Amino acid sequence: MLITEHRSTIEACRFCFMCRHVCTAGVISGRESDIPRGKALILFKILKGYAEYTPDLVDALYRCCMCGLCETWCKADCHPPAAILAARADLVAQGKAPGPVQQIKERLLQTGNPFGLPAEERFQTLGRQDRFRPQAEVVYYVGCDTAYQQPQIAQAFLKILAAAEADATLLRNERSTGKPLWLLGYQDETRAMAAQLAAEIRAVRPKILVTTCPSAFDAFKTDFPELGADLRGIEVLHATQYLDRLLQQGFIVPRQQSAAVATFLDGAYLGRTHGLEEEPRRILGQIPGLGVREMVWSRKLAYSCGEPGGVFALLHPELSQSMAARVLDEAAETGADTLVTACPAALTALQAAGRSSPAVRDIVEIVADAL
Repeated sequence: MLITEHRSTIEACRFCFMCRHVCTAGVISGRESDIPRGKALILFKILKGYAEYTPDLVDALYRCCMCGLCETWCKADCHPPAAILAARADLVAQGKAPGPVQQIKERLLQTGNPFGLPAEERFQTLGRQDRFRPQAEVVYYVGCDTAYQQPQIAQAFLKILAAAEADATLLRNERSTGKPLWLLGYQDETRAMAAQLAAEIRAVRPKILVTTCPSAFDAFKTDFPELGADLRGIEVLHATQYLDRLLQQGFIVPRQQSAAVATFLDGAYLGRTHGLEEEPRRILGQIPGLGVREMVWSRKLAYSCGEPGGVFALLHPELSQSMAARVLDEAAETGADTLVTACPAALTALQAAGRSSPAVRDIVEIVADAL
C-alpha cells in the first residue's frame, strides 16, 4: 500500500487537533472524518489491519479539496494531503474508487476534460483559426475550467497578448494536464495524459508556457517532472507572473481608471504552494484608481473554495458552495466591492454561491479592461 510511505504523518496526525479549526471542509461540515485527524485515524486503522475500506470510509477520503491549509498550519512538518493522495491511489488500485470518481475519470479520458463536454467545443468562443500556429515563442495553455466555464478569461488574456504584441499561440489539440486524475488517485492515467500534452507543447518549440489556471500551473511545475513529462528548457509561468513581467517591462500600460475597491484571493496553489503573493498585488497596484484591501485570511493562510483541480465541486457541490460563501463573507468584511481571483475554478465556485455582492472577477479581466 502506498500509504505505508506516509506512516509518520498518519501516526502523528491521528493524535493532533491543531489544524482542526482551519480545515476547509471540516470547518464547514463539522464532521470529524473531514478533518486531517479523522482521516489519519481511518488510515491508521487500515495500516494496522483494524479496518477495511467501506463506502463511508472511502467517501471520507474524497471529502478533502487538497487546499493544503492544514499542511501550512502544521508545526510538526506533517503532510496530510500527500497521505490522502496515496490512499486514493490505493483505492484506485484496489478497484474501490467511488462511482462519481470513476465517472470523472472516464469523462477525462474520453473528452479531455472533467465535464465530459465535446473536445471540439473547447475553443469555440475564441473564434479565429489564426490563434493556432505551428511554432511560437509563447504557448498559452487555456485549461479546462477556463475554456469551458470561464471563456471570458481566455478572451481577456488573448487581448493582453495582442496588446503586448507577443509571439503566442494556443495548442490546437489542447487537453487536460491530467491534474484532476492525479488528485483522484489515477496515477497511470495521469502519466499518459501528461506525456501526450508535454509532447504537443514541445512540438511548438516555445520559450515560455503560460497558463491562467493555477491547477495547470502546479501540474506543469510539480507533477510533470515527477511523472517524467519533459518540459525542460521551457519557462513555466502563471498568468500573474507573466502579466507582472509585461507591466514592469512596459509592454502593456493600464490607462483606464477604475472606481472599484478590490480584495485578492490568493488560492491554494498560487499562494500556498508556489508563494506567488506579490505578483498579483503588484498588478492590482498598477490599475489606475483601483483600491486594494487585504482579507484577514490571506496569502499562505487564505481560505479555499475547494478549487484545486476543479473536481471537488463536481463531487461535493453543496460543500463547495458553502466554502465559497465563507470566502465571500471574508471579502465583504474588508469593505471591498470586488473579490479578485486568479483561478477560473475558484471563480466558478464563487459564482455558484449565488451572491450578488461582492462582485467576483479574474485578475486577467481586470487588467484587460484597464488597457
